[in-house]
Amino acid sequence: MNRRVHDAVAAGYNSGSGIIADKNREVAQHLAERLRPRPGPLAVADLGVGDGAMLAQLAALGLPLEMTGLDVSAAMLRLAQARIPLKAVHAPAQRAREVLPAAAFDAVLAHFILAYVDRHTLLAQARDLLAPGGVLSLVTTTEEGGGPFFEGLDRFFLTSRNPLKRAMGRLCERGIAQSHVPKSYASLEAEIRVAGLVVLRRDTMRQHITFENAEDAYRFGIEEGWAANFLAMPGVPVRAAQALARWGTRQATYPFSFTQVIEMLEIGVAPTGSATEDGG
Repeated sequence: MNRRVHDAVAAGYNSGSGIIADKNREVAQHLAERLRPRPGPLAVADLGVGDGAMLAQLAALGLPLEMTGLDVSAAMLRLAQARIPLKAVHAPAQRAREVLPAAAFDAVLAHFILAYVDRHTLLAQARDLLAPGGVLSLVTTTEEGGGPFFEGLDRFFLTSRNPLKRAMGRLCERGIAQSHVPKSYASLEAEIRVAGLVVLRRDTMRQHITFENAEDAYRFGIEEGWAANFLAMPGVPVRAAQALARWGTRQATYPFSFTQVIEMLEIGVAPTGSATEDGG
């Protein structure tokens, strides 16, 4: 995870509409149902707290929460602290177990951070942080539905006769290679089982997205952070990487459409002989 990149994303982060807002509403409702029977106060840790919108959504449902927000970005933590009362921890999610107490949390949230955090590392640390009977709320995109994006990357960049476009394509491939987003739910679920965890509930959201122009693509990918890995170029200032990304979005043909597939999972520690419960 790159602090410079995530501080830059904080400037344009949008949790008030679109995918993040829709996800927050749906996940909060289901998670509140699971947590409500537990005696309060409920200790909740968000391992990529962002601007605090997810925790705020949970708190608005009347849950008695003791909230901890961890983030690699100091700018994001300032946004979260301005929104809700929480204990702010400035650290990457990969170090969560070093900076947070073991077996202490009724819920651990890990939403949209697999682009930056190794899946095995995240699952192992989350398991250590959960109190008995606690739940990991894991939300991630997958590569399912991304065919148009990969086709566009090949058509507009990788096979272009323009050497600058081909170089841009290789930079995009590098960003993709750095991501830990799973190819599919099936591959993720297998890793969850290996980690000694079990899926308690699964809901899948499919969002059809259309970019009408290059500005739409840049806003989504860079300002809102969905392709923030692209900005983490060694030795390249974030502003220079942003300028290059803006140039790159202008090379595609619009409108451009694809489907974003989001898996929203509630995960617990697997007891012997357990069976999963599929909510969607």
